[in-house]
Amino acid sequence: MNAARVPGLVLPLVYLCGLVAVLVWYWRHRGE
Repeated sequence: MNAARVPGLVLPLVYLCGLVAVLVWYWRHRGE
């Protein structure tokens, strides 16, 4: 894999993971 392409792939992946984590946390606390 080219080192120059890594940030372009990692940033969206980290952003998506963070967004999913927040949604799951919010959904769990809302259900209680």
